Amino acid sequence: MNNPIIKQIKKGLLLLLIFITTFFSCSKDDNNQDEEENPTGLTVYVAGIENKSNDYNSGSYATLWKNGKVTNLNNGSTSAMAESVYVSGNDVYVAGEELIGGSKYVAKVWKNGVATNLTDGSKGANAYSVFVAGNNVYVAGSEEGSIGFNAKVWKNGVATDLSDGLQSFANSVFVSGNDVYVAGVQLNISTFMAVIWKNGVATKLTNGLKEASANSVFVSGNDVYVGGYEYVNNTSNQTAIAKVWKNGVATNLSDGIKPAYITSVFVKDNDVYAAGFQSAEANYTSNLIAMVWKNGVATNLTDGTYYAKATGIIVIGDDVYVSGREQSGSNGSDIAKVWKNGVATNLTNGAKLGRAHAIFVK
Repeated sequence: MNNPIIKQIKKGLLLLLIFITTFFSCSKDDNNQDEEENPTGLTVYVAGIENKSNDYNSGSYATLWKNGKVTNLNNGSTSAMAESVYVSGNDVYVAGEELIGGSKYVAKVWKNGVATNLTDGSKGANAYSVFVAGNNVYVAGSEEGSIGFNAKVWKNGVATDLSDGLQSFANSVFVSGNDVYVAGVQLNISTFMAVIWKNGVATKLTNGLKEASANSVFVSGNDVYVGGYEYVNNTSNQTAIAKVWKNGVATNLSDGIKPAYITSVFVKDNDVYAAGFQSAEANYTSNLIAMVWKNGVATNLTDGTYYAKATGIIVIGDDVYVSGREQSGSNGSDIAKVWKNGVATNLTNGAKLGRAHAIFVK
């Protein structure tokens, strides 16, 4: 009965049982912790900046927040900004720019934190929007040229000039099937027109008599939605009207008395959502209110006590997520924020200037 082989087998089985029990207990605890931190199973990505201090000139980190946890995409030796984020599968893409040599910004795209330069630094450039379709990565932005800045779209790092010989900026890119849509602005003599490019061909949304901008594009089925603004007139006291264009036809979201601007548009189940901001008074010098419009009906995210902006919007199920920022006090730093169904979560604490520029939920 004291066979040493049997004793060794029993000892081995006991150790195996202890290992299995410990392993699965730890795994269960870890899973429960993840569920408590993120009970919806969704991951919220936000792109933006956080400065080294509360001084805007102190230099900034291109920043990505994942469920509120921060990752800096540059090392802080130079200033950089993250402007847009898109998640495809397990890969996270961020578009932005980094200051090189103290004078020129280089347009960049980070994939899982690894940067690829879209421009060589000989000319100033920006990357404002990123969209991934299949294996193709599209980035919209601009680069300095002989006439000023030229709107560009990069596909897998290869640039296409959208400017057609006119000064222009590309603000947003969306890919639907084989069609690439880019929203932006193009110069008309002395004012900028709101423009949408489809596969490189420009369509004017405004006539160029009044300053305007197309800031965001979203395609749903056969319908193309663009969010932006147009000034009431071109006098020194300009007031902007928040607008959404559907297939080129404009709908005003503000009354033209208080300046208002659309920064981002999203469409779900025939509902049109727009994020932006509006002045609390009939002039731009007053505090700005972060806002969301759903089918033209406005909801304030802030009360106008302090300067605030909503910069990005995405709708998942019945939940509306918005990125933006709000000043922490009358003389305080901007705080990067996410609103979920109107309830704010701070991404920064106000000790250093922080701004959230775009949001993606997966």
